[in-house]
Parts: sequence; structure tokens; C-alpha cells
Amino acid sequence: MTILDRLFIGGVAVAIVLFLLAVYCLIQYIRTRTKLSRLPKKRLKNKKKNKRIAKQKVQLKKVKKKQLTSMIASVILAGLLVGGMGYLSYYQSMNLSSDDSDTVVKSYYLLEDFAKELEIAKNKEDDEEKVRQNIRYLATSMTTQGIKKASGINTEEGQIILNRYYNAVKQLGMNASTQTYNFYGNAQLVDNFLEDIQKIKDYEKAAFTYYKVDESALSKEK
Repeated sequence: MTILDRLFIGGVAVAIVLFLLAVYCLIQYIRTRTKLSRLPKKRLKNKKKNKRIAKQKVQLKKVKKKQLTSMIASVILAGLLVGGMGYLSYYQSMNLSSDDSDTVVKSYYLLEDFAKELEIAKNKEDDEEKVRQNIRYLATSMTTQGIKKASGINTEEGQIILNRYYNAVKQLGMNASTQTYNFYGNAQLVDNFLEDIQKIKDYEKAAFTYYKVDESALSKEK
């Protein structure tokens, strides 16, 4: 559970407590006002009773004011918390979760490395067995990353965009794993896979655009 998740749950819990407190204060306020309305409004002949009633009125008015203030404060605080939790929920839905961020970044680098390794295989620029091992590793890694699913806290549209990207990466990894021994020196096969990578890059770009991922920053870190 992330810090944002804990904040959200804690905020909702506090908001519920404040709402219940506001209801309690409202009930007490009504009861106090009822007591106050039942006190005699006209002065009695008995001075002692008049003083006692006047004192009760002052005390009840103070209590009523305090209860009303507490009720209003609780409602305002609960409202602010609900608004804050609403914004937090929106923020979470429009930004990558830590797991999705990790998957997107790893998939980005895997695709970049796979494309480079394919070029090496195409031009026979390195030892065949080494290239084969690298491609096998990358294919397995892409398949592993691609089987993941977008976090449920994302918007429905965001989940569709991410899952489409993940699934394309997975499919590429699975296809590549069946062709491990065929890439070296096979320009046509390599070009076909490079075309597939470009198609996946369109899905990647859609995810980056939706979640405002800075691709240039990823390129610099590589």
C-alpha cells in the first residue's frame, strides 16, 4: 500500500468521524434549543425562580452556541477532507502508480535494447551466440513485463491504454522467443520485428501522452 493510499483511507476515516460528530452536535443542539424554548418567557413573581431561570437561559445559550459552532466546524472540515480525497483520487487516476511506472519504464528500455540487438543481429556485428542469448533474455523480460495489468486506480481510459501497451510488449516477447535462432543475419525477419516495435511505439506514445511521461528524460537516463 502506497503513502497516497494510506492518506486516502485515513482521510476518508477522519471525514466519516467528523460527519458523525456533526450529526451528534446537531442532535444535541436541537435538544438544547428545545430545553431553552420550554423555559418560561415571562417573568414570575418569585425573584429567586427568575434568577435561576435567567441563569439557565444564559448557560443553555452558551451550550447551544458551542454545539452549533462545533457542528459547523465539523461539517466544514469533513467537506474539505472529502474534497481533498476527491482530488487525491483524481490525481491517482491520472498519474502512474509506482507499479505501472516501473512497468512502463522497464518496457521502454527493453524495447530500445531489443531494437539495438536486432540491428546487431542483422549486421552480424557481434558473436552469434552472445546475440542469441541477449535476444532470448530480452524476449523473456518483455513477456514477463507484458503480462502485468494496469492498476485499478487508473481511469478506465488509462487502463485500456496501458493494457494495450503491455499486451503488445508481451506478444512481441513471445514471438521473439520462438525466433531466437533465426535473427542472426536474417535481414527480412529483423525488419519485420523492427516494424512491430514501431507499432508498439505508437501504443507507448499514447501512454506517455496520457500520463505526461517525459520520454526525453528516459532517453537521457539510459
